Amino acid sequence: MREGLQALAAVLKAAEHTDGIFTVDDAARKGLHSSSIGRLVSDGILERVAPGHVRGSHLRWTLSARQRQALVYAGSDSVLAARSALHWQRVGPRPETIELLIPRGRRQQRPAVRVIQSTDIVATDVTTHLGLATSTPTRALIDAARFLSPLALGQAVSECMSVGLVDLDKLDLRFREIARRGRPGVRRVRACLATFGTDPLATDFERDLERIIERGGFITPVRQYRVKVGTNVYFLDHCWPEQKKWSECDSMLAHGSAEALRQDLERQNRIIAATGFEPMRFTYFDVHQRPDYVSEILRKHLPRRVVGEI
Repeated sequence: MREGLQALAAVLKAAEHTDGIFTVDDAARKGLHSSSIGRLVSDGILERVAPGHVRGSHLRWTLSARQRQALVYAGSDSVLAARSALHWQRVGPRPETIELLIPRGRRQQRPAVRVIQSTDIVATDVTTHLGLATSTPTRALIDAARFLSPLALGQAVSECMSVGLVDLDKLDLRFREIARRGRPGVRRVRACLATFGTDPLATDFERDLERIIERGGFITPVRQYRVKVGTNVYFLDHCWPEQKKWSECDSMLAHGSAEALRQDLERQNRIIAATGFEPMRFTYFDVHQRPDYVSEILRKHLPRRVVGEI
């Protein structure tokens, strides 16, 4: 009995830096085995907080503990996101629900937890703050835009900049890298960045393609042309509705995984089926290293502007 109490004390001591939450496997390595844990749970000394995770029932449920519990449920590669990540870094109010960022495709449904699924989480989007895995302020602002009013988003960006958490140029760059059409909050971030003097309405990639279109004398496209397919809304990089043509600027980042490629092909097929528009797709290499090839493709699909036409 005494050895069991000593093992319990050692486990609880070791779990102090994790809000008292520990795994059954960690406890076993310290001499507190699953049968003993079962009895302690029955006696109300311990409580199960997630599959394979236990906590002392005498401990207070702080915000840190609640957030850690949510991360444990969501999996090892989940992080605090959006408003939760900003609040954890002392920016903005605490949201009513815990917001997490997890890889797309993983099922996660828990009360008081809001999940953002994404295929474009990279190492530079993630950090650790006060012992919890969290998205960086830059990524958190982009993800929080879907929940914040334009005024609140502007205030959050200003606050992050004032305390040195965010560099505006890096925020603009990361936003343009992941600002896919139809992504929640994209327009709000664009409008917000515009108020800070940036020009995020088109990526450098897209603007360089527009220069080729202009130099070639082709008719001017509609930028970010809106297409509604069922319940989905898509935005085409450049579109010529009368000619039923459209172009996309394809980056490796946007198609850096099999899942991202699958989603993009599905998107293209749905757009073609709904509109009958024919796509022209160009890579970064095409636009910057093979402009003649780009012009050749455009020439086969598009008419030239009438002389004197604006």
